[in-house]
This record gives sequence, C-alpha cells and structure tokens, in this order.
Amino acid sequence: MENKNFRKNTEKKEDLINLASLINIFMKNWKWFALSVFLFLGMGVLYLLIKNPIYSVDAAVLLREDEKKSSSAMSSMMAGFSDLGSMMGSKNVDNEVVIFNTRRIMKKSLIDLNMYISYQIRDGLRVINPYPFNPFNITIDPALVDTMQYTLTFTMKPTGKDQYKISGEYDDDEFETTVNGFPATIKTPSVDVYIEKNPNAYRKENGKPYSVDVTIFNPNALAILMQKKIGAGATSKKTTIIRLSTETDNIKWAQDLLNKIIENFNIDAIEDKNMTAILTANFINERIKRTEQELNGVEKVIEEFKIKNKLVDFSSQIKFYLSQSGEYEKSHIEAQIQQNMIGYIEDYVKDDKNKNNLIPSIGIEDKGLVAIIAKYNELLTERNRIETTSTISNPALNEMNSQLISMRQNIISNIGNVRNSLKIMVDDLKKQDLLASSRMSEFPSQEREFYEIWRQQEVRYKIYAFLLQKREENDLNLASITPKAKVIDEPMPGIKPIAPKKKVVLFIVLCLGFAAPAVFFYLKKMLKTEIESKEELESLSKVEIIGEICKDSAPNKISVRPNETTPSVELFRLLRTNLSFIFKDASEKVILLTSTMAGEGKTYVSINLASSLSLIDKKILVVGLDIRNPRLGDYLDTPSGKGVTNFLIDKSLKVNDIIQHSGVHKNMDIIQAGPIPPNPNELLLSPRLDELFADAKELYDYIIVDSAPVGLVSDTFLLNRIADVCLYVVRIGVARKDSIKFLNSIKDKDKLKNLYVVANGIDLKSKNGGYGYGYGQK
Repeated sequence: MENKNFRKNTEKKEDLINLASLINIFMKNWKWFALSVFLFLGMGVLYLLIKNPIYSVDAAVLLREDEKKSSSAMSSMMAGFSDLGSMMGSKNVDNEVVIFNTRRIMKKSLIDLNMYISYQIRDGLRVINPYPFNPFNITIDPALVDTMQYTLTFTMKPTGKDQYKISGEYDDDEFETTVNGFPATIKTPSVDVYIEKNPNAYRKENGKPYSVDVTIFNPNALAILMQKKIGAGATSKKTTIIRLSTETDNIKWAQDLLNKIIENFNIDAIEDKNMTAILTANFINERIKRTEQELNGVEKVIEEFKIKNKLVDFSSQIKFYLSQSGEYEKSHIEAQIQQNMIGYIEDYVKDDKNKNNLIPSIGIEDKGLVAIIAKYNELLTERNRIETTSTISNPALNEMNSQLISMRQNIISNIGNVRNSLKIMVDDLKKQDLLASSRMSEFPSQEREFYEIWRQQEVRYKIYAFLLQKREENDLNLASITPKAKVIDEPMPGIKPIAPKKKVVLFIVLCLGFAAPAVFFYLKKMLKTEIESKEELESLSKVEIIGEICKDSAPNKISVRPNETTPSVELFRLLRTNLSFIFKDASEKVILLTSTMAGEGKTYVSINLASSLSLIDKKILVVGLDIRNPRLGDYLDTPSGKGVTNFLIDKSLKVNDIIQHSGVHKNMDIIQAGPIPPNPNELLLSPRLDELFADAKELYDYIIVDSAPVGLVSDTFLLNRIADVCLYVVRIGVARKDSIKFLNSIKDKDKLKNLYVVANGIDLKSKNGGYGYGYGQK
C-alpha cells in the first residue's frame, strides 16, 4: 500500500514538474511563441484565401419495382411470353448500389460530359475549375482516348489575340507549339488534340483571356479515381431509396456528373429489361418472314391450280359440305399450328448460337413445358445479372451455369415429348378427317385437290396472323418500359461549404503556432546531452537533492563572507541548515564532496560551504584530497606547502605541521593536497590517512573533504571509510545526462555512504519568482 502511494505521489510530482517545465519554456521564449502564432495565423488566413470552398452535393433516387400490367392485352402477352420474367427488375438494393458506382457507368458518364479533360485557371489567389464556362472546347478522337497510358498535361498561355503558346508533357516527353487561330489541331506525343474557343468562356474583368492548364486523363484511370469520390448507399434497409453524394469545389460540375450517372444507370437498366423483348422481336420477325414465304408459295399454287382447271370459287360449296367435319378441321389446324411452333422452338433451342439467349415459349399450350422454359429464363436472367457485377470464379455463378445446362437438356427432352404427342394427335385427326372425306367422295377430284391446297393456305394464314399479333404486343411492352431509378431529390449542394471550416482552420493553426515552438524547444531540450534544470535533475536522479547553488557572476570565488546577503550566500546557508538535519550525533563530522567530472564546482562548493559553517562559530577544516589535480590552494591563493601526501609519506609529521589558515575566516583552516605522488590510489589506502582524520576530529567541528571526480578515477571511493556524509556536486548546464546513470549506480551499489546531491549552477532567472525576499531579482 505504501509503495502504491509512493508511486502515485511520484507520478503527481513528475506531472507537476513537466507542467512547470512547459510553463517555464513558454515564459522564457514568449517572443518566439508570439512570432510563431503570428506566422501560423498568417498561413491559416492565406490558406483560407487560396483554398476553394468545398461543398457536399447529393441526390436521392427511388428504385421502381416492376409490376405486371393488368390490361387484357398485356395479360395475353404475359401469358404468351411467361418465360420473359426478366422484365421484373432486381429488388436487391445492395446490388443496385454497386451498379451505380461501377467503373463502366462512371467511365461512360465522364466521356459523355467530356469530363476526362480538366481545365484550371488562376483567378486571384485561387485556382478554379471554370466548368461549364471552359475557355476552350477540347476533343480527342474517341478511338484513341483509351490508348493513352499516361496523363497528358499542357498549359496554354495567351501571347496575343487568338495566339497562344502551348507547352506540356506526356510521360516525361515534353513538347511545345504555338497556335495563331482557332479552331486548331495540335500534335502531342500521344494523341492529336482539336481545340475550339468557347464563346461563353470565363474571362477576366478586363475581358482578357486566362492562362489555362489542361489535363487529359485516361478515362479508365479517371473512372477508378472517381469511384472513390462518389458515395452511393441505401438510406435504410426498409426502403429502396439510394443516395448519391460527392464533394467538390464546382457545384455545377458535380450536379451534371450525378445526373449523368443516374441517366446512364437508367439506360443500362432499360437495356437489360429490353434484352428479352428484343430477342423475342427478332424471333417473331424471323418467323413472320418465313411464314410469308410459305403463304406466298401456297397462294401461288392455288393460282396455278385455278388457271389450269379453269375454276372460279369452291369456298361456298366446300364450307357447306364441310359443316359436319368442322370440329375435326379446327382441331387439325390447331394441332398443326402447335406442331409448327414446337418445330420452331426446337430449332431455336438446338442452335448453339442461342445457348446463352432466352428461350421463347410463343404459341406453346403445354403448361408443363411453358413452366420449365419460364424457370430456365428466370435463372438465365439472374445469371446474366450477377455476371455483370461478379467474376467467373463466383461459386454461385458456376452453380447457376450447371443448373442451366441441366434445365436446357430437360427442355429439349420435353419438347420431344410434346412433339410426339402432337404427332399422335395429328395422325388421329387425319383419320377422323378421312372419314369425313369419304362422305364427299362424290366431289370431283379437282375440288378435293383444291380443298387440300386451301387448307394449307388457311393454316399458314392463321400462323401469320398470330405472329403479327404477338409482334404488336411485344412492341407495346417495349414502349411501356419506364426508367428504373426515379430522381426524388435533384443533385443539390448544402447551404454551407463543408470545407475549409474557418474556425477549425484558425483553431488548428493557432494550436500549431503554440505547438511548433513548444515542440522545437522541447526537442532541443531532449536532444541536449547536458542537464538544464534542477527539475530535470530530479526526474533523472534517484539521489535526493539536499541543496541548490545558484550562478554567481562575481569574480571572487569566495561567495560566502560575513554580512553578505546575496542569493549565493543564502543558498549556502540553506545547504548548511539541511546538513544539520542529516548528522545523527556529534561524532559525525566528515563531509566528502565529489562530482562526476572536473569543472562541476566541487572545490567551489567545498570552500563556500566551509565558510558558511564557520560563520556560526564552528571550527572548520577543509582537506584537499584531490591529490591528482589539487585546486584548493589556487582557489584560496594560499602558498603551497606541506600537505596530505607529505603527511602520508613522512611519518614524522604531525597534523598541526600541515594545517594552514584559510585567510577567509578565523574559524576556517585548510590542509592542501601536497605534491602529486606517483601512486595516489595506493597512498590513499594508507592507515596514516585514518590517523589524520582521527586527530582532525579532535580539533574541528566539521571536516570538509574536496576529493577527486569519481567519473575519472576511483580515489574517492577509497575515502568512503572516513566520510560520514557524501555530497555529489552536479553542475546544471555542464553535467551530462548519462552521468546521472553513473550517480544512480553509485547509489544502488552503496559505494558512497549517506549520498546526497548538490545542484550547482542554478539560473535564478529561469525560476518563477526567484528565491524569496527578492533574491531572484538581484
């Protein structure tokens, strides 16, 4: 529980430090923040002036659901063409949504409107699309449009009246030409471009023409791009309403494109619906032509027979004598009609070129066969529908193909069965007819022969009349087809542009104006290898900071003197007070000072800390134990004399023989390091050093040891045995961040006892409010 509370307190402390650090960065560099905000706001305003407003343009269409007509004529037609069930449009709204946004319809719409050619002119600060008032009407041979593998771009700059300089490129192949009048044709590396002036062109206020940038896209590539920009979707699962939308800076351009997409969708749907009717019309026209030829042949035979036998008209006589056999004759004719129609259908089905076409059931009275053909046509239509929006690997498509093959064989088999049944019926009617004919045996042979010919004529005539009736019904069906998608909302833009949103843009640039310098200074801080503040030192170090020493610009290295109240003096007094809480009893007197590297101010801190302690009537001894690079005498301007190394080597020397007065305060003495020995590390292990400190403790209240930097040599670690408190001096702006890792390892391995950090070189100007009583302002 205590660990959790400790972590929470630490995290809160770090958050406060980070926040304070950010505030400190802002306060120190507020001019840069102000300049950044001004620049970013300027860029935001410039962006709003340059950027064209973007509008959302959308339209809504209602998908019609086809219904069977209730009129008697249409009912008769549907009864005769019950197989043509494809007149009913697809009710799958999701499929229709996909079809709306297919590349085929998109490409056709772009080509119809010539939108694969883009025009841009600069009007003030903005680049605009002048559609529909394009400066020129540019056309390309439709057969060559799809051959363009890359985008063709060129610029038309006016050089005089109807004179333009044209320069552009196609796949890094540059070209340049001039035009002295219009219409004109220019040759490019890809295609020839025909240019006409648009009399309704968008012009400058002074009437002068614009310089025009022209881009000609490959329609296929542009259609793929535009598919992503056109949104299509059902408004809900319970309706058949589809909404189309796009975002554009030219409202008229978007409106025309959406209208053209809807128009082409309807054309595609109508063509799909008409496919069955067109196939039926072709079938009927072919049969009518054949029947006409047969009827003409029979009529010619009758004509020749009458001329040869010098006959006038037997119709009234024949009708009188045939009154008794009228029912047989009627049935015989109907059976022959059925035989002929079955023969036509059988020829049509067995013809391989019709294997992917719908099978007409015209004139078939067998309900079973009609039902099978209707199911086949329904499945074939659905297969064709799916095939347009799917791939050949679609499992559903393969399953339908298998079913169609099986059903076609079944239809052929059923046609054979019906044909055999009709043959039996015709043979039976012939027998009945022979019985009736025997009753007319008294008629002359010419009359009987004429009767046979006349009956053939009657059969052909009824077949011909039946086909004409069906053709009229089919034409009526074609004329009654309505567009599948009804526009219920014309393409219209929103009341306000959706982009750019001025408030959002200005808010973003304002945030960027603050964020840019903050990120810059933060990264600068993060990339710097030196520690820049006490807060940063606290965040990196595991060792507690016991005191802070500010920068002192005074040339004198002794900052702490009697009656001084500078910030440095006060901070050394605060360090002195903090140390008083660390010592547990009077026997603890030795304060060891060290650092990672030279130049971090440990000698400066040692001397001034000693001076501060001497001001409270404590006898202080400063011992220079940086015997490799002694600096204590240089700081105090004391003459060199015998020091620690002399004492350690010469056993005849006493402690009083090497003690010198500091010249700073009467209570402050020093022992210099002495001559630099050849074996400093081994010398510090001498028992004489322990004797030195034992005797010094008898004479002084505190002993301050100025030792060597631990980042360079291991001498200081040998002094841990004589130290009671270790102060680790870290100079802000000089100490490297990786040196704190070394400090933390010392703490973790307990190489120096009672280890604390003294932060040296604190910049009071960077601290809000300074150190009380106005010290920060001095």
